[in-house]
Amino acid sequence: MKDNRRKAVAACIVTAWLCFTGIASVQAQGLAQCRVGDRVAASFGTQLLPSVVVAVDPSQPFPCRVHPLGYVNTMDTSFKPSMLAPISAATSPPGGIANDPYLTGGQAAPKPIAAFPGSYQCFAFTGGRLSPRLALNFTILDGNYYRDVSGGSGRYLFNADSGLMKFDGGALDGQYATYQQPTTPPSKNQPPRVVFKVSGDTCDLKM
Repeated sequence: MKDNRRKAVAACIVTAWLCFTGIASVQAQGLAQCRVGDRVAASFGTQLLPSVVVAVDPSQPFPCRVHPLGYVNTMDTSFKPSMLAPISAATSPPGGIANDPYLTGGQAAPKPIAAFPGSYQCFAFTGGRLSPRLALNFTILDGNYYRDVSGGSGRYLFNADSGLMKFDGGALDGQYATYQQPTTPPSKNQPPRVVFKVSGDTCDLKM
């Protein structure tokens, strides 16, 4: 028992030391200022990641809004210039999102060519709350067919250029929707989403 406690304490100390030394290393090389588009190295947890400055607000105490390359934009964080290092600093590899628009030199992320298969769970915003729409839940089986919540099947058409979907047969017969896929491959933080045109009900891929 005592050995396990010692190991746990040691692990905590190592993690804290790595985080501290990583941040201290960046601050030692800190920038004097930041500009939109600057490639920098920034500390995210215990990792020093290659990043890009996506916004600057001089009125804020942490004016440099930074996006880590290859990661979802929910990781974007604001820093002081002194907390950022030149991109020449030794960084970890970029994240696994290959179509990150900043990673690809500012190019727009490619549109998905097909709706991603899997189970989609639906909800609506009513009275400021999320309300489930269980009757709309569905599963995309492949590039042509879907299964509704009762187990019935139908077809769907997907237009890759417009992102529009049309359902034929099954519980969703006649429904039109838009398909959104922020990242490829899909991310748990930003899952593929289907939004029905008339009702506005939303369905997210369960990941």
